[in-house]
Amino acid sequence: MIGEFLVLLFLLTVAAALLSYGAEPFSEKLGAHFAGSILLALITTLPEYLVVFWACMDGDYGMAIGSAVGACSILITLGYGLVILFATTRVSRRPVEKVELTPGTRIDAVYLMVTAVIAILLAWEGNGFDLKDGIILAVLFVVYVIQVSRRAVLFARSNHENSAQPTKKKLLLATAFLLVGGVTVFFLSKLFVDSMSVLAEAFGISTMAISIILSPLASEMPEKITAYITVIRNGRLAEISVCNFIGSKINHNSLLLALLPIVAFAKHETAVSGIISLPFVLMTALTVFAAASIARRKLARSQGVVFVVLYGLVILGAYMVRQPL
Repeated sequence: MIGEFLVLLFLLTVAAALLSYGAEPFSEKLGAHFAGSILLALITTLPEYLVVFWACMDGDYGMAIGSAVGACSILITLGYGLVILFATTRVSRRPVEKVELTPGTRIDAVYLMVTAVIAILLAWEGNGFDLKDGIILAVLFVVYVIQVSRRAVLFARSNHENSAQPTKKKLLLATAFLLVGGVTVFFLSKLFVDSMSVLAEAFGISTMAISIILSPLASEMPEKITAYITVIRNGRLAEISVCNFIGSKINHNSLLLALLPIVAFAKHETAVSGIISLPFVLMTALTVFAAASIARRKLARSQGVVFVVLYGLVILGAYMVRQPL
């Protein structure tokens, strides 16, 4: 039982690494902001979408909610904090004293805060998510994509003659990595969800609680691998990693949560209840805190320590819902 789970976790991690390496050359071509916030965020959250989708199809909305909440929480605490620490210490080959972000990231910080607040208000208003809420959340993400894409067009025009752009051969290889990684994740994610359900039943805890901790270990590997490799190579490239996390987090706050009621509607169910919980409230509070930090545009090592420590709140939230719901 545990052996099967660990094997699936390892294989999903390998697939996540392929997605990460495949996405990196496209960041060189399209720019750090667009590639991090949109392209990398969408590609590397593929595992999380599939985990949530299959959990919803199985009717295990507790696992789906826990997986989404766990993914959001680990990104803005452990993931975000370690990126700052790596970039500002000797873990990076070229460390920096502080991570300095461009003015455009303030827009991302605003979207990060707005999507988090709207998501919890919608969940609170109807004691869950229905189709209307799903549409609102999906539209929020579309608006964000349009906003960032406009800036990407300007970057592409100004960078058209840059000789440092990746070659066609490199882009083709990257595309192959993306395809292999994506197909692997698609076929393994359902087995991974089933494995978590078996573990939860064996240990007598809720699937929401176990998915908050275990699911992100595999499904969030793409974001973390991409981010860490980038800052280890050069601390000055930390903005790509930060944008990756911001885009992924906005993605989770809007499109990923929208998937819950949309799948429920497709199954002729009216709504998904049980959204509001201690982990969900903690996730929202942590997101608002992270957005305020990003808006300052200067991230010091001490902030990285704070965010890593805050991951303890995520563990606490999972502990509080450890009993069967």
